[in-house]
Amino acid sequence: MSRCRRILQVASALLVLATVAMSRAQGTTAPMLPTNPLTTDELSAQRYLRSITVALPKDREDDTWRIGGSQHNNLSKRYQLAFSGYAAAALGMRTPAFTVLSAAIIDNVIQRMLKKDVWIYVKDYWGDKPWFPDPCYDENIMYTGHLLHLMAFYELFSGDDKYRRDGFDFVWDDKTTIHYDVQKLIDITVRQMRENSSGGVSCEPDLIFFPCNNHPQIALFIYEQLGLGNWQAERSRWEQTALKSYASPLMGGGAIKLVYHRKYKFMFPRGHIGLDGWSLLWYQPWASNVDDAQHLWRESVKCIQWDKFSHETEDICRGKATCMDPANVPPTATASFLAAAARALGDDATATRFETFLDRYLRRENGMFYLDLDREWRIGCSANRITALAIRNGSDFRALLRTRQMPNQGPHAAEVTPAGIAVAEAVFADGVLRLGLVGTGPATVQLGGVSTPPKAVTPATATFTDNAITIPDVGGQCAITVTF
Repeated sequence: MSRCRRILQVASALLVLATVAMSRAQGTTAPMLPTNPLTTDELSAQRYLRSITVALPKDREDDTWRIGGSQHNNLSKRYQLAFSGYAAAALGMRTPAFTVLSAAIIDNVIQRMLKKDVWIYVKDYWGDKPWFPDPCYDENIMYTGHLLHLMAFYELFSGDDKYRRDGFDFVWDDKTTIHYDVQKLIDITVRQMRENSSGGVSCEPDLIFFPCNNHPQIALFIYEQLGLGNWQAERSRWEQTALKSYASPLMGGGAIKLVYHRKYKFMFPRGHIGLDGWSLLWYQPWASNVDDAQHLWRESVKCIQWDKFSHETEDICRGKATCMDPANVPPTATASFLAAAARALGDDATATRFETFLDRYLRRENGMFYLDLDREWRIGCSANRITALAIRNGSDFRALLRTRQMPNQGPHAAEVTPAGIAVAEAVFADGVLRLGLVGTGPATVQLGGVSTPPKAVTPATATFTDNAITIPDVGGQCAITVTF
């Protein structure tokens, strides 16, 4: 065989391999981060999230966040807090030139997560361990995974690396404070991924759940984009284990097995449809191939018992009858996960059925959007319903994880006053900052990321002084363009 022919054959083989790789890679790519304006319902949802975090009065603190009892079960504060932060991100990703509100909500959630009452349960699980009361050192990914996920979102939306640079403290008592930073939290998490044969990290002692392990993977994916490291090997190892071991419970209940016992090497052979929703909503963003998540979703839909989402009594749906039984999650909580997961995986028909069920409890009051459920479930279910709403309208966590254009690069709205003025659109592209304000009365927009004065500001009634734009009357809606 001639040398020339051999070269041609090798080139042809490489071309075939490249084509296959490109075809496979289509499952790893995502569309550009969407920037379509927030709707009226989404602005109301954003107002609700703000009302239970940064704008919450002290006299409403207990009425809002006195939830979860012993903090051992599905309605624990850590989950309701985390879901609220994720919902804020779902909304804020579509206004990349105004992320300060989402960042503030997420930061408030993080500060609440660090309070002892959220992680006090560690004394019951690890009180006899030499590292106690450190809540992060080993296992407990049901807390540390969410904390890392929230901190990654905060840095992504704010550009502020304070949790990496300055760290944060866990205060147990007057004598015991444990100091952490993001890198230490990453190192401890990755160490466990490498040590455990499955590649996963336990939630409770020796128990490894699929949904909990999505959250640190999302965080590590984001920190890779920020240049902190590369954990593709760890991600791939856990994904292969999860896809191979957690699918198809023999006893039914869902498409994903509940839990693996690390010590006894035993996979509990039953699933739960709500766990499927939680798992797939947060597996879809980081999956190496989105087809894998969609396949699992199709199997999950086959397991849905629709009669459970139509005939329950009012108390059961609201959660009042079951709120303290960790084994009996109300159908509204289950539906809130499944609606968001269905939206993320492109199953709009299934999502609509769950949203219709949930929206019997939907309230649009005082300019807010939330589910009127028992206090133990209200925040988490509302947050998931908001996430489903945002995804329906274009928000895309898979795209967010892969964006190289981080928010707040270039001119942006750093502050908008008064608080009653909402920002429905905020995009900087091709030298033009576009802002869409909603509200009444005058408004001031403080710009950030501006090194030179703008060439033009419209409308003509707007004035520009000291990097601030003042509008005499928003008049319901006002579109501002600033040309640089």
